[in-house]
Amino acid sequence: MKKYYKVFTITLFLIVGTHSLIAQTKKKPWILNVEANAVDVYPVGEDNNPQGPYFDEFFNLTDHWNISFPKITISKYLSDNMAVSVAGSYNKIKKWGEFPGSPKVEVDKLTYLGIDGMFNYYFSGLSKRSKLKPFIGAGAGYTWIEQGQFNIFTNGINKDALVGAATLNGTVGANYWITKNFGLNLQTTYKHSFKEYLVKHWQHSFGVVINLTKADVKKKVEEKEKDRDGDGVPDKTDDCPDVPGLVSLKGCPDSDGDGVADKDDDCPTVFGLKQFKGCKDSDGDGYADNIDECPDVKGTNKGCPEEKKVIEPVVTEKLVYFAFDNSNISSQAQRVLDEVSTITANSSYTILIEGHGDHIGTKEYNYKLSVERAEAVKDYLVSKGLSRELIAVKGEGETKPIASNDTEAGRALNRRAMLTIKVVSN
Repeated sequence: MKKYYKVFTITLFLIVGTHSLIAQTKKKPWILNVEANAVDVYPVGEDNNPQGPYFDEFFNLTDHWNISFPKITISKYLSDNMAVSVAGSYNKIKKWGEFPGSPKVEVDKLTYLGIDGMFNYYFSGLSKRSKLKPFIGAGAGYTWIEQGQFNIFTNGINKDALVGAATLNGTVGANYWITKNFGLNLQTTYKHSFKEYLVKHWQHSFGVVINLTKADVKKKVEEKEKDRDGDGVPDKTDDCPDVPGLVSLKGCPDSDGDGVADKDDDCPTVFGLKQFKGCKDSDGDGYADNIDECPDVKGTNKGCPEEKKVIEPVVTEKLVYFAFDNSNISSQAQRVLDEVSTITANSSYTILIEGHGDHIGTKEYNYKLSVERAEAVKDYLVSKGLSRELIAVKGEGETKPIASNDTEAGRALNRRAMLTIKVVSN
């Protein structure tokens, strides 16, 4: 087993020793993780005891987690979101799943060694400046576990032998950066073995994460002092680094001198007001001239005076009927005309009354009678408080029948007055 320890130790030295290669670029930093790790061989999707279904008792630390130290990981960012990592881990396995009726299966403390390479994708979190950086990853590795009762490779159990096989790995985790160079890491990795003699397992890890890349102090000073447009504002803080401007406006020009930088000025050649993004308000109505549809006239309707609304009147028609050769107001007519009085109360209105008759008698007589009927309706309405000046009358005689004059019923319908009432509510 000593040779395995030598290989593992050399690998860890190589991982940590890559620090000497760091300080190449701060945009693609090197990251070091130093962590404790917990190996769980139980919830791996097996029906055969002592392994169980996926995620069964996943957080049962007491019965299934073998917690040890260390796990060392070195990562190199390839871009803002992608990184490649190499990890070495050590553990002692005592808990080996469970049988029905037994809370856990224990074995001798079996040595566990693992070397893994991963590609990780880092999400931006809530924002690019978020301290929390969750990630997912995939990769492969090689794991050795000392032979025991449930992982026999050769005949019999050789306590000095390690059972090793390749694994395919999937991982999910997150880094939380307390400072730019120091943070915490929480991660869980599933390691799938295709060999019966190496058990499938989960490896959880928790520890610290350290940014090993050294900042280029000289470059920072150069960037701070650089001023391409020569306006006295360093490019790093110059909002307009290629155009000479004012220090008070973060290096941007103000062509019209109104205190609004040209880049923010909707009217860069006209002296204006800050609240209107550098534009004038000639009529003082609160609408800047560039959006005021009537810049020389005050108004609240897009800078124009409010338009007077035209209110359409409500038109109602009423009918009253008369006896033969008669213009007296009947009780039926009174009920209808009282309704008209109610409709027009507290409103602006006009009323047109058209009188009609049947065909019995001469046309001249029937015309005269139709006018009398219209006037009788008008007089009744005036007696109820309506204005005489707002009521017009018109006689139609026998010219507009609405029913046949050949029957008494039809003639009764034709002896009528039609009221057209137009009302505008105040």
